[in-house]
Order: sequence, then structure tokens, then C-alpha cells
Amino acid sequence: MREADVTLTDFGLAALCFGFTGVLIGGGDIAALFAGLYAALGVAALLGALSHGWFWDRTRDIGRATWLVTMLVIGGANLFLWLISARAFAVTAPWGAVIAFGQFALYASLALFITRSFLLSSGFSLPPTLALLAGFLWTGNWLGATGLAVALAGAVQQAAGIRGLGLTHNALYHVIQALAFILVYLAVPDLAASLEAR
Repeated sequence: MREADVTLTDFGLAALCFGFTGVLIGGGDIAALFAGLYAALGVAALLGALSHGWFWDRTRDIGRATWLVTMLVIGGANLFLWLISARAFAVTAPWGAVIAFGQFALYASLALFITRSFLLSSGFSLPPTLALLAGFLWTGNWLGATGLAVALAGAVQQAAGIRGLGLTHNALYHVIQALAFILVYLAVPDLAASLEAR
């Protein structure tokens, strides 16, 4: 195993996300969308663990394929973020789906044919994260808003290369992501209840 702290924290994130997926499946419309989001995040974390631990050469063979699939799965997570925002915060159909699938198609095309830089993933993750954050703030869902604010703070920490808790910057980012994912998960019941009350 090459980057032990990054690999192990990625495995931890994957387990957390798959656990949330299992609980949310079958919980109704909005819960199903969050289940899809957490499933995509879990797969991305699992692939990240494999990439950082064993298949770190992204220029050839298994490492290259693992990284490409990781990027596409991150695009899938962004797709779910858009769909959640559209469903939860009254974006008129079909515009919510057009935005969601349009961004995914553009992102996937860029990842497949132009660049596999992590900056591409980060750049395309920002708009749907901000959209969902705005929706949480608008509806007064403070757990969800706090979770996404923590996720954004983590992205800044990772980009700045800040270490802490005896961890490398990537492993610390995973710890921050775990906190963000927990807070957003805890916000789902309130969001579902507000949708039922409409």
C-alpha cells in the first residue's frame, strides 16, 4: 500500500457512503436521489483507495482506467446533486434534468477526450454544490447547509495542501468530507418532510 493514510481514509469514506446508501434506498423520492448520490460517492472513494494505494500511475494500464472511471463516477455524483436540487427546490421540469444531464455530458466528454485533471472534477462539482447549498439555506435546512459549507471548506483545505491531525492533506480532506457527508445525511429527513408538506 503506497499512501496508507489516504487509502485507509478513502476506504472509510466508501464504507460510510455505502452505509448511507443502504439506509436511504426505499425511503421515498428524495431519499432515493440521495441514495444515488452516496452510492456514487462511495464508488469514487473506493476507486480512490485503489488508486492511491496500488494503482497510482495514472498514465498507463489499470491506473489510467481506474482514474478515468473515478472521474466519471464523480460526474455521476454531480448529476445527483443537480437532480436533488431540482427536485427539492422546485426547479421546473424539464429544466432540472436538462441542467443535470447536460452538465454530465459536457463533463464526461471533457474527461474522456480533453483532460483527466482533478481540477476538472473540482470545477464541475462546485456549481451543483452551490445550488444545493443555496436551496438548503433558502429552506432553512441548517444541517444540510452546514454539511455543504464543511465540504467546501474541505475542498479549500485540500487545494491549499493543509495538513493536520498527523495526516497528509488528502487524508485530512477525507476526514472533513466524512463530517460533511454525515451532516448532509442527517438533513435528508427534514428535507423529505418539507417536500411531503408541500
